Amino acid sequence: MDMRVRKQKLVMIGNGMAGVRTLEELIKVAPELYDISVFGAEPHPNYNRILLSPVLAGEQTLDEIVLNSWDWYN
Repeated sequence: MDMRVRKQKLVMIGNGMAGVRTLEELIKVAPELYDISVFGAEPHPNYNRILLSPVLAGEQTLDEIVLNSWDWYN
C-alpha cells in the first residue's frame, strides 16, 4: 500500500511581493504539502516593486531588485 501523501495543487495568479512572500512561508512550514504553480503576466521573476522608481531612474538595475531568481521557481 502506498502511504505517501499526495501533494495538494496550489495555484497563485500574479507574481507580486505579498503573494510570493506567502508562498515562501508555506514552503518553509510545509515544503512537501503543495505542488505550486505561479502565473504572472510579467516576463521577470518576483522583484521589489517599491524599488521600481530607482530602476526607472537608472539608479539601480532590475537584477538588483529581484527577490527570487528564476531558480527559486523550479
